[in-house]
Amino acid sequence: MPDDNPPPNYKMFESFQKALGRESSHCEVCGKVVDGHDIGDFNVLLLENNVFTAENHVVLCRDCEGRDDWKESVRRKRAAEQPQPPTSIRGKIRHFPETIRDYVTDPTARFLFGRRLGVFGILVGGTLLLIPVIAAVVGALFVSPDAGMQWFDQSIVALTAISSVPIRTLAWSCTGLLGVVYFTHIAERERNDPTGWAGEWNPPKWYALAVYTVIGLYGAVTLILVASGDTPVGRRFGARIFWFLGSLGIAYQIKDALRLDLVRMVWEPHRELWEFPARYGFILALTSFLVGPPASLPSFTTPLLAALTPTVSTAYIIARVPHDRVFRDKCIAAQDRLLEILRIRNNDDN
Repeated sequence: MPDDNPPPNYKMFESFQKALGRESSHCEVCGKVVDGHDIGDFNVLLLENNVFTAENHVVLCRDCEGRDDWKESVRRKRAAEQPQPPTSIRGKIRHFPETIRDYVTDPTARFLFGRRLGVFGILVGGTLLLIPVIAAVVGALFVSPDAGMQWFDQSIVALTAISSVPIRTLAWSCTGLLGVVYFTHIAERERNDPTGWAGEWNPPKWYALAVYTVIGLYGAVTLILVASGDTPVGRRFGARIFWFLGSLGIAYQIKDALRLDLVRMVWEPHRELWEFPARYGFILALTSFLVGPPASLPSFTTPLLAALTPTVSTAYIIARVPHDRVFRDKCIAAQDRLLEILRIRNNDDN
């Protein structure tokens, strides 16, 4: 049986059948033939935790199932079976597009978003640098050499104009582009990794999230009060420190809290609807603190943006608590204990 909690739509029997068919009912470690009709003769386990694809299921005989190194043996076997990349320069050039595609699109890769953003930045920068050359070549080939040189000069002037864009406009443009890319990334990761992860001793992550929420909410509310004139301006610096620490903790912790709730089936939230506003709200507020709000918006926008991340985290905690049976049972037990203590004290007083 798989050693992790599957998502609700996990089709175990079909995954077993695909794994058995892929391996032709052979143990993937020792090669022993197993009987695909008798579950007592074999087992199917997950190579990587919480990746419920047919490729990630491993067929094992009962002997190899108990080995501590079966995962390493399977990884070595699969690596040896993979086609080796070409070593010649011509082969590497021909294989280069496939290498880039695998590097960018691997859904289970760590730091996938960072890699995609880096590749996107390189492509944008390279495209901008090549625009003058492309303009010169196109103009020279299809119009005239003089037109090519003229287009080259005009593209240089256009790029120079882009480089002189005010820092505030440039910062908010980059922040908006980051939001589009990040939302797409989160939505894709939810499709490829519908559940989360949890070890036997993982504590509930929302406890830490609640602590960060209180800290961030205090800082955001204080900033709003300072902006409205109800609190001395001298408290602004301290409020920003509280907001930064709390919101940074929320942005870091909310992903783990969501994944842990999903794998323990506390409830089934859509991760992109909580993770994206909590994390992207932190980026929006940080941009507003550094360069100010967009030119068309008032300065009061900054404290409102600061309140976005703690507000989303507060809403998440309130929304999940009714579904958490463990927390509810603890509250009921604490209430019963408190009533018992009060009853004993009343009896002693009488």
